[in-house]
Amino acid sequence: MNIKNPSISIVIPNYNGFKLLPETIEHAKNALKSSGLSDFEIIVSDDASTDRSLDLLAQSFPDVILVKSKENSGFAGNVNRGIQRSTKELVCLLNSDVHLQEGYFTAQVPLFENPMVFGVMGLIQEQGTKVFQDGAKLPSVSNVKIDSNKNNFSEHEVLPTLFLSGANALLRASYLKEMGGLNESFNPYYAEDVELGIRAWRMGWTLLYQPASRCFHAQSSTILKLPSDHVRTVAKRNKHFLHFLHLPDGFLWVYVLQVSVKAFFQVMMGNRVHGKALLSFYRAIPALMKQRQAFQNSSINGRVLSLMEVRKKILRLMELSQTTANPS
Repeated sequence: MNIKNPSISIVIPNYNGFKLLPETIEHAKNALKSSGLSDFEIIVSDDASTDRSLDLLAQSFPDVILVKSKENSGFAGNVNRGIQRSTKELVCLLNSDVHLQEGYFTAQVPLFENPMVFGVMGLIQEQGTKVFQDGAKLPSVSNVKIDSNKNNFSEHEVLPTLFLSGANALLRASYLKEMGGLNESFNPYYAEDVELGIRAWRMGWTLLYQPASRCFHAQSSTILKLPSDHVRTVAKRNKHFLHFLHLPDGFLWVYVLQVSVKAFFQVMMGNRVHGKALLSFYRAIPALMKQRQAFQNSSINGRVLSLMEVRKKILRLMELSQTTANPS
């Protein structure tokens, strides 16, 4: 890879994003050019949109590569089609409601000089208020629980992160494709970026947060328009998927028992979301078990790390980053 001027594919998943795409594409082009990058492509992967998205792209952005799907498959499937179409050394996954700032890639590209770096994300701020939304994800994991929502909003240190936000992740294409991209079992949405990050760490690679790269995110309205019970059910189901795929063998069925008991009492109290999520999880267990076993046998860098080994590695790298940035 030519680190001074690598080639980059920006993959933008789209579903009825007619109003969002123009600004996102223009900001992406500006971010690439102002970062001194000349070898790039922008891919819009469309998930069977029913609005005027395709007409817009054909008329206003003929240089953008369009990947079309006849059926709506969900976020992971849509992103994977864009990844498969990409031809460059780095792949930037970019939500259709995220605007990259000028020079966005300038501080990220040098981090790939380390061949163990799988990917990098920037600091995400809310568009309008500039409130920080996403930073480095602290590794709050144990043998029985994975909690991925704690942010470290360092504005100066490059830090390790448990996962890269699916809204703005710059990834090494060869590693990403070798891993098969996002896990499509998580369709239609939620936690697929968390699962990819944990999978990459367990393979021995490193994920970084670079706060010098900033982007602005207007929360997507697509999910907000869906029935809240449906969204909550999918989110809880995918949380079960995540745990089943990555918990240590000795604690796997302990987790299944715990969530089963909790769901029973929640249903008795009238909350059926837990029960629906659990039933969906139960139906998926045979397929998840095959995925789990295949992953355990897929080590690229020697062996697959455990969750606790990943946690220790991230904490050690975090301490080193902060010590280097603030020498005593």
